[in-house]
Amino acid sequence: MKEISSLYIHIPFCISKCAYCDFFSKPYTSVPDAYISALCNEISYRIKLHKVRELKTIYIGGGTPSLLSGQQFQQLFAHIKSSVTLSPDAEVTVEVNPDDVSKALLETLWQCGVNRISCGIQSMNDSALKTACRRADSSANKNALLLLRDFWKGDLSVDLISGLPCDDEKTLEESLETVCEIKPSHISLYSLTIEEETPFGKALDSGKLSYDFDKADKLWIFGRDFLEAHNYKWYEVSNFCLEGKECRHNLIYWTHRDYLGCGSGGTGTVYFEDGSALRWTNTTDIEKYLSFWIRAGDDDSCTCGGDAGDDVDYGGSKLFEIQNEEKITPDLSEFEFFMMELRKTKGFLEEEYKSIFRSPLPQKFLYLFEKWEKNGLCVRRKNEGGGGERYFMSREGMLFLNRFLEELC
Repeated sequence: MKEISSLYIHIPFCISKCAYCDFFSKPYTSVPDAYISALCNEISYRIKLHKVRELKTIYIGGGTPSLLSGQQFQQLFAHIKSSVTLSPDAEVTVEVNPDDVSKALLETLWQCGVNRISCGIQSMNDSALKTACRRADSSANKNALLLLRDFWKGDLSVDLISGLPCDDEKTLEESLETVCEIKPSHISLYSLTIEEETPFGKALDSGKLSYDFDKADKLWIFGRDFLEAHNYKWYEVSNFCLEGKECRHNLIYWTHRDYLGCGSGGTGTVYFEDGSALRWTNTTDIEKYLSFWIRAGDDDSCTCGGDAGDDVDYGGSKLFEIQNEEKITPDLSEFEFFMMELRKTKGFLEEEYKSIFRSPLPQKFLYLFEKWEKNGLCVRRKNEGGGGERYFMSREGMLFLNRFLEELC
């Protein structure tokens, strides 16, 4: 097992659910204090169990983390800092909803040690925002962007979605222009994905929603070209940044590295020497989560270290009862390596694969890559800094990554 230096924290509460969202969240107007207490206990346990010495990235996502009160943020970060060392240059990100942005919130986050905010603007088109059931309208979005521009001292990432119903090239361009005016260091531009169990998915299935997927693809390409023309480097399928401002936490996921996951619905993954991995996802039963981890903090006999794992027992409940575990085989781990590494526009080095799986690149991958290479959709180049050849999708090939992965299966 490699050393773990990244922590993801899930805050599964939202005032309202967006029509496209398939992330786990529950309708709450605020975050219960008990949730923060339970979360602190779980963080302590995970850090001790996996012998984490230093955190280099923390990402608090949701849900809506900006629903936490100032006192709750202070309690959470004070606990993290008392449990583990933070690297002097640690990247600490919190997702915020535009409706929640205020000078007081920004000051609290900065005092807590947060140095990166991710703000979900999604669009500046009121018709698209209303159709997507967004809590903030374009006015609230604009106000949030101005507050972030004028009062936030750290890095800023802004999320946008292209291809929302009621969106077109003109409205997307207006959204992009508004965001680029404040010069965030990072922009995520997602092409709308319609998942089956979301309101959009159900409306599409019932015929209540008509959707032009080809138009949506063209809109995303328009957005990509716009951002590149405004000096944002395309470095991952949906992510763009100013020079040197890549999201270091997300790069952990995309480069096959370990991370802790805490909170109800939170997921973590640890990899082993043979290329296999253990992935856990915490229960989405919030009451069950609270009951278990609050008892954990009250149980003086509990030992949160060593190789406790599933054997840890709190009040008659065992850890495996409140988390789902998935044993990732070396073969599946290998596929995930290609799936995630090829999301990056620079792809991966041959030696990066060999260092993880202790073997040469598989013939199946090489055969498929060569076939796509002949069509100009894949590229391999000798890496000047060593590490063997670099494998990556071409600019056009990146648009067909899912098809490549389907053929690789």
